[in-house]
Amino acid sequence: MKVDCVRIIEAGYAQQAAEPAWLGELLEPFEPLSGGLGVVGTVYDFEAAEPGARLWVHSRSMAPALATAYQRSRRLLAAHHLDALKAMLRPALGGACWTSKVGMALPEQARLEARACFAGTGLGDTLGVLVAEPGCPTVTISIPFARTFAVPSRTMEQLRRVTAHLTAALRLRTRLERAGEPGAAAEAVLDPRGKVHDATGPAASAPARASLTDAVRSVERARGRLRRSDPEEALAIWRALFEGRWSIVERTEADGRRFLLAHRNAPGFTDPKGLAPGERDVLVYAARGLSNKYIGYLLGIATSTVSTRLASALRKLSLGSRREAIALFGDLPPVPAAGLASPERPTATA
Repeated sequence: MKVDCVRIIEAGYAQQAAEPAWLGELLEPFEPLSGGLGVVGTVYDFEAAEPGARLWVHSRSMAPALATAYQRSRRLLAAHHLDALKAMLRPALGGACWTSKVGMALPEQARLEARACFAGTGLGDTLGVLVAEPGCPTVTISIPFARTFAVPSRTMEQLRRVTAHLTAALRLRTRLERAGEPGAAAEAVLDPRGKVHDATGPAASAPARASLTDAVRSVERARGRLRRSDPEEALAIWRALFEGRWSIVERTEADGRRFLLAHRNAPGFTDPKGLAPGERDVLVYAARGLSNKYIGYLLGIATSTVSTRLASALRKLSLGSRREAIALFGDLPPVPAAGLASPERPTATA
């Protein structure tokens, strides 16, 4: 199973498109995985007053009967089994891919009703990608198959890394939409060679400028020939965040010139325990059961830095192990920092 992961990442970070167009472009590079049945994406807004009214379902290259079945099943679950749907799509599963077995998390009645929607469509199994972050809409991408199959471990690992980027892209997209300006929160502007043309705030210091130059050069390498000659290396050097702070997003001017924007996009989870921001973010992801290596990829920091911050957080909270952190925080949705979710609205749990 081959997929152009860099192309998926590029589509995820395309911030200018409206939501339906963004979702449609995001689905296209998943099509080679589909085996001919197409691909479908869904955007859920669990914070909306009426979640069923804020539910986008978009499909590509899919037979009408199967596309209709996905529409019906999504709307049925949102309308009649919302709590079960939220539990199944909780943020703790972000970064994971799954087969149709994930549906076993639904109560029996909900599972039977959802399956009935697909009667006669030839659906046998599904490979899915979940993009879930507290305070943001939840996005699922489903690739249906006519039979049950085993996903190659290499493909699963590649898609897990892709979902790290899609999570960062969704978080940034949500922040920019709520800020009301396409260029909001950009702290630096660089050209494709890594030259800094403008920088403000934390990005203005000499070490930060040097780090951002390296980040842009890594992104450009990943987007070049490396994406085909060595896709594993391309995924490794283009991280979801750089220095735990910035996402790198492309912008093309009217005259055709390309620039790379460094947007402030750290997770920024809050908690009442007095931890430093980096410690909080590491602890939240560790409590979801993510490995130090994957947390480092998510935050754009070294694995050793993840270990140091996690140890410090556990010490401050008088916890003896990662297992205790999971037991204490793993079932609780982390609360996003102010500015990501409106304080008047309930925090998303899926």
